[in-house]
Amino acid sequence: MSYRIRPKDPDMSAALRRIAEDRLTRAIEATRAVTPEARMLAVHDIRKRLKEMRGLIRLVRPDFDGFKPADQALRDIGRGLSALRDIKVRCDTLGHVADYAALPDDPLGPYLTELGMRRDAAYGDPSVTLLRDTGAALTALRDSSAQWSLRHSGRRAIFPGLSKTYAEARDAMEHARETRAPEDFHAWRKHVKYHFYHAQILSPIWPEAMAAHIAAAEALGELLGKHHDLHVLGEEARAAGLAKAPLKVLEQGLTDRIEMLEKQAFLDGARLLADTPETLSRRWSIWYRLWRNSN
Repeated sequence: MSYRIRPKDPDMSAALRRIAEDRLTRAIEATRAVTPEARMLAVHDIRKRLKEMRGLIRLVRPDFDGFKPADQALRDIGRGLSALRDIKVRCDTLGHVADYAALPDDPLGPYLTELGMRRDAAYGDPSVTLLRDTGAALTALRDSSAQWSLRHSGRRAIFPGLSKTYAEARDAMEHARETRAPEDFHAWRKHVKYHFYHAQILSPIWPEAMAAHIAAAEALGELLGKHHDLHVLGEEARAAGLAKAPLKVLEQGLTDRIEMLEKQAFLDGARLLADTPETLSRRWSIWYRLWRNSN
């Protein structure tokens, strides 16, 4: 896979440029979707590539002078697609009400119909121009990424950024444990996802050992994503004007499920993030050196 370091990369600057070119090219190709249905898939794919890119540059952040403008460019492109993403997510989220509560008489039917019409309109002609503009912004970023360089060539370019992001994930977990606020769980998820991307990029240093860590990070990120989706579902149900009685039934179902997810998230998080940042970085740095010396 292209989203990882390779033995034939001359140094980490070359790896950074190669991976960036691949991810941005994939995103650019997605902007050429020609039907509303394809554009729905394209927006999801582009946002995924943007997240991978933000994970990539965070791995080398302390060593990368171009981090801030690159991160800002990626953020701006993502924000440009947020309205399209949000309207589809609202439809998809409300479609899962039946998974958490049995509500009589389809009380959300009219609201879902209205949302569906708004989604279809958004992914019609207006999205063509938006995706064309997105493609131009991605192309400009890809062109500039060909000049990206880091101060160091090997381990010193990677492991300070790895340690920093891992520490942020640990801190975010403890903050979410203290507050139990939805936005803090969402912030925790973002840091876990960045660590997941870092583990993917570095997976060749010891594929067998890294595989379980990558799987655990991915599973925790997905679990925290479900936690966020349930909170969004409750907000959407209230925005839809759901009557008091069915809303109460739904909210109880959501509360029970959220509590289960939080319990599992803290258990899985304690396992994934058991090491100190220094310990994890030191171990993976040794694996990296052994990998480089063997290739």
